[in-house]
Amino acid sequence: MIGIFCILTLFLNFVNAETDFYQVKNFKGNGTIENRLTYTYSKGGFGIANDYVLANDPFEAYLQYDIYPKTFNLNNPNSKVDYCNLKIQVWRKMEASAVTVFEQNYTDKDEDIFHAQYFFRLFDGDQAIGVETCYFQDKNFHELLLPSEMVMVTPTTECKSCQYYLWTTQEADIVKTQTIGNNVVTISNYIQKLVVLNFEIILALFWIFLILMLFVGVGLIFIAIYWLYLYLSRIAR
Repeated sequence: MIGIFCILTLFLNFVNAETDFYQVKNFKGNGTIENRLTYTYSKGGFGIANDYVLANDPFEAYLQYDIYPKTFNLNNPNSKVDYCNLKIQVWRKMEASAVTVFEQNYTDKDEDIFHAQYFFRLFDGDQAIGVETCYFQDKNFHELLLPSEMVMVTPTTECKSCQYYLWTTQEADIVKTQTIGNNVVTISNYIQKLVVLNFEIILALFWIFLILMLFVGVGLIFIAIYWLYLYLSRIAR
């Protein structure tokens, strides 16, 4: 009987729970690009695979963000950003709208920020929202390129959806790293070909210079012989 009670207590200590995340970058027009991340926690689940979080514990996570307009403007002089705005909000289940808990503007006059963190404690039905909005000097700028990144980190244990989210972000980082690696190889090959081409051109010019010097030397010898011939002819007369 005691064993059954213990098993029941252990089982009731867990409830069905899932997390749902959504992140997208949008062109808002007039040189404005937005990166929006929403992260929702629900004990009742969203109708997909079951997940488990300790019933009495809040869902703990943190938003990790990078904002670097200073470096971005140095590397992109033709598509500079005026400033970026970071807004962090929490939407509690029983509240009518989201509450802004953090908001800050960043320009290229500010120091770059990397791996900054904002911590959340989410209960059933709560939602965490991160919005990075960048305003570019070129109002026709429409590339989904931002001097900022953000990711939700979910260290809460017993949360398979959290693990899935981390796997997807890690996969995105791997793809990004592979792309950067491929670009580095392409640039290295281009530089190598450029160096070889320039070396071949310089070598060809060097040989042309040597041939010209040879012709000039031979011409000077003939001129000297002809001058000596004229001089000896005058003496002979």
